[in-house]
Amino acid sequence: MEWPSFPVDEEADTNPMDTYAISKLCVEETARGFARRFSQAGVDIYVLRLAAVIAPDEYEQYLLHWKEDPAELKAVGWSYTDACDFGQMCHLAVLRDGLGYQVFNATNDEITVETETTEGFLKRNAPEVMFTREMEGREAPLTNRKMKEMPRFQQDHSRERYFAYT
Repeated sequence: MEWPSFPVDEEADTNPMDTYAISKLCVEETARGFARRFSQAGVDIYVLRLAAVIAPDEYEQYLLHWKEDPAELKAVGWSYTDACDFGQMCHLAVLRDGLGYQVFNATNDEITVETETTEGFLKRNAPEVMFTREMEGREAPLTNRKMKEMPRFQQDHSRERYFAYT
């Protein structure tokens, strides 16, 4: 699987290769159709695209494994979604009205792997993929900028809160 560009935002081309990914895209299109059909009634439908979902007690298990084999995380763009923060994202989406149909990357702020900068890591591990803008520090490759701007998500559960690489 190759990413079209980094950072991956909600406008990036979705080009699924397997039945699971295709089914997720079908659900997004169905949601978009319902939002269009019921827009006069004020119906909003928000799609939340998850990365690797991690519960607080799972950080050490997953992050140690991924440290040994970071290529395993390529499918989720070396990004993650903290289960507690995902609850906040859902809550904020329910509270926010008037956006119609929207897709949000429901990810946390930072890349999952131990690295000084996301750009440096991606240039080594996905050298063929171009950048559409400069990435900030350890910003997650599946960027959550839109989630932070529209429903006003603020990360509470960074991986550093539960696990530190040594």
